[in-house]
Amino acid sequence: MSMLARTALRAPRQLVVRQQVRGLHFENELGKTIPTNTDNKVWTAMKIAMFAATGFGLPFYAVHHHLKKAAAGT
Repeated sequence: MSMLARTALRAPRQLVVRQQVRGLHFENELGKTIPTNTDNKVWTAMKIAMFAATGFGLPFYAVHHHLKKAAAGT
């Protein structure tokens, strides 16, 4: 085995594994784990419902739009 091959095989063993340091700190308090104010429960529920309806309904709207566009071009 050549000297270059031995050096290449020995190299991974010499790597020092460093532990990742995280620069993030937040308090895990009740109501502070999502990026919105949760004091008003009705408004929070409306925000979550709007977010879910948008994410769920957007593909259906896209299909409707493309079918309507295809029918108009015929």
